Amino acid sequence: PPRSTLFPYTTLFRSDGLTEEKLSELMTTFVTQAADGTYAGSGWPNSTYQVAKVGLSALTRIQQRYFDKTRPGDDILVNTCHPGYVDTEMTSHKGVLTTEQGAVVPTYLALLPPGDKLRGAYLWHDKSVLDWVNDPLPAPGY
Repeated sequence: PPRSTLFPYTTLFRSDGLTEEKLSELMTTFVTQAADGTYAGSGWPNSTYQVAKVGLSALTRIQQRYFDKTRPGDDILVNTCHPGYVDTEMTSHKGVLTTEQGAVVPTYLALLPPGDKLRGAYLWHDKSVLDWVNDPLPAPGY
């Protein structure tokens, strides 16, 4: 499904004008509403992990824009990734990928050479770059 169907706040998370302050407000709103039990009525999903991943993806874009603007000569890269559905305790060992397979994309990002053009990107477990703002979600069951 397109990201806009995840929850009503998705458009705000995807905005090119989103700031760290506004992102912090959105995340605080979720935490507050989760604590008082009103999150579902406000359209938030029933997954703190999902909200945290969306928040992290949004923060990645914010931070890369900031560094590109304020420190362009420092060649700072800020990217995020989805390692896939990995067989770990967190997935109750239901993941289909090994931990070694789950480590591929984070390792790839950590070892990008100076001057790489990959900036503010969202990479899937197979190292493919997704347009986090516009692309549909990849099919589950990877």
